[in-house]
Amino acid sequence: MNRQTDFRMRTALVSVAIFLLSGLPLHAQKADPSGLAKIKTAALVVKATTSVSCGDGSEGSCVRQDPDVVKKVTDIVDGTALWQHFEKADAPKADAILEFTVKNASGTDGTISFSVRDADNNNFMYQEYRDVVTLENDIARMVNHFLKAVEEAKKVTHRAEALSNDLEA
Repeated sequence: MNRQTDFRMRTALVSVAIFLLSGLPLHAQKADPSGLAKIKTAALVVKATTSVSCGDGSEGSCVRQDPDVVKKVTDIVDGTALWQHFEKADAPKADAILEFTVKNASGTDGTISFSVRDADNNNFMYQEYRDVVTLENDIARMVNHFLKAVEEAKKVTHRAEALSNDLEA
């Protein structure tokens, strides 16, 4: 193989890799867990949609809100240890907004995401995404992972404050 052919093949491979990677969902903002230790109050927001046949003969599917899944997710969250760690609040009075978004919960392509945003500036403090296996398991594990992240943030904050106090003394 000559150099020119080798160069063209490498260029083609890089182009294909960039094309494939450009189709991956990217988040414009990385989660910043530094504020997790400060959360005292939280508001829960649950969104759920399901793909359905449009019924008008068009190709593809239409999306509808799914209030049954919203209720089910809310009930599952209420059954976790989440509210033992935070006081429930309405969004305008909360330190953080906890949002579960479920798409096609009963389908084979169902997904669930959980994000925690600082209520003041809307920045992400925590995010998790997964395919739906069972809502009960997925939500319980997402809440547990989040609570573990909060505990770690509290430990880091406590160590930083202790170090700061030592330096001042």
